Amino acid sequence: MPLSEQAYEEFLAMQNIISQIPYDQTLKDRWTFHWGNERYSSQKVYKLAFAGLEVPRTFQWIWKSKCVPRIMFFALLLAVDRLNTKTMLRRHHYNTQAGLFCVLCRNNSEEDIDHLFFACPFATNCWNRLNIHWNLNLDFHQRVNQACQNFQHSFFMEVFLIVAWELWKVRNAVIFDNAQPTVHLWYVKFREQLLLHLFRFNHVIKDSVVSWLASL
Repeated sequence: MPLSEQAYEEFLAMQNIISQIPYDQTLKDRWTFHWGNERYSSQKVYKLAFAGLEVPRTFQWIWKSKCVPRIMFFALLLAVDRLNTKTMLRRHHYNTQAGLFCVLCRNNSEEDIDHLFFACPFATNCWNRLNIHWNLNLDFHQRVNQACQNFQHSFFMEVFLIVAWELWKVRNAVIFDNAQPTVHLWYVKFREQLLLHLFRFNHVIKDSVVSWLASL
C-alpha cells in the first residue's frame, strides 16, 4: 500500500530529526527504556506507542457488539477501508474483469466503501426499509455516531453490522453467482441473521429487538 499523505509527512519529519543527531564513532551506544530500569515488555511498548492516540468510538462499539466474530472482523475491515471492494482491488493492482462500477446499481459509480454501503441506491433502499438514514457529508465514524444517536435503541451497532454484512453478501452473490439483487431478499436474510443473534442478547434487549422487527 502506498503511504498516506500524513504518513509521508511523518516519514520526512523523522528523516530530518535523525539527520540532526550528532554521531561520534568513539562513543558506544547505550539503550535505555523510557519507563526506567524495569524489564522490557511488549505491553509497556504498546502503551507508550499508543498513549496519546484518540481512537474513534466506532471501534469500541464494534468489539463490544453482540455479533459473531466473523461479522466483527468484517466490520473492522469496513471501518478501516480494507474490504476487497473493486476500488481496493485496483489499489492492489488486481485485474477487475467486470470493471470498477458497482454491481448493485446502474449509476456507473465506482465501487468503494462509501458508495457500496451508504450512497448506492440499492443500499439506500435497504437502509430506508429500516428507517435508518445517513449524512453523506460526514466521514465514516461521524456518520455512524450520528445514526446511532438517531436510532434510539441500544442495539444499533448490531443492526448496522448485520445490514452491512448482508449487503456485502448480496454484492458477492451478484458477482460470483450471477444472482439478481432485491431489497426483499436482502431484508429476509437480514431478519434471519438478526434473529439468529438473539441468543447473544440479554432478555431485555432480546424483547426490544423482536418488538422493533415487528414494527417494520
